[in-house]
Amino acid sequence: MKALILVGGYGTRLRPLTLSVPKPLVEFCNKPILLHQVEALVKAGVDHVVLAVSYMSDLLEREMRVQEQRLGIRISLSHEKEPLGTAGPLALARELLNVDNEPFFVLNSDVICDFPFKDLLQFHCNHGKEGTIVDPTAQIGENCTIGPNVIIGAGVVVEDGVRIKRCTVLKGARVRSHSWLESCIVGWSSSVGQWVRMENVTVLGEDVIVNDELYLNGANVLPHKSINESVPEPRIIM
Repeated sequence: MKALILVGGYGTRLRPLTLSVPKPLVEFCNKPILLHQVEALVKAGVDHVVLAVSYMSDLLEREMRVQEQRLGIRISLSHEKEPLGTAGPLALARELLNVDNEPFFVLNSDVICDFPFKDLLQFHCNHGKEGTIVDPTAQIGENCTIGPNVIIGAGVVVEDGVRIKRCTVLKGARVRSHSWLESCIVGWSSSVGQWVRMENVTVLGEDVIVNDELYLNGANVLPHKSINESVPEPRIIM
């Protein structure tokens, strides 16, 4: 299994330290930031790490060759000749990542946390092997189907039996049991009731309440509204 780590940034907020070494090699708890990630990936079964490098790539390569031998894995470098943002390095490294058509992890190099890689991989594979981003503070109930192409924000609660695909559920929202969401955005701290169906680019603003057993088709709901009846045709609710 593979992982892509984005390590091409200049680390401007850590200057002057990053005038001497790239940010991924700055030590955190007496260990380079990048090494915390690589070791956690290895524990999850990753045996090939691809580094999207640019700034001070020679120092990164030198250090990672040592770790490659120590950890018994393969570490490849994908060189950015100019800043490519987040998606650009994915495209640049696609030949390395798509060799066996297996899922792979993508990380920013400056994140330190308890990495639940095994749980994330299992969740990802169980819902159809499409892209998923789930904040570790989110709560997902039993018998849910999440994905493809879903982003679940911090503090979100998804109750039992919910189906979500091609949606973004923002921080603090709740989706109650047995609801079905497709191509929607659920705003911050909003609540979707039980047995609700929402589709066709329905967008809920902040703190919107959708009551139980309603159908929303392409509704754009302004903040702090409560929806008590179905919206069968696309419209703005003010």
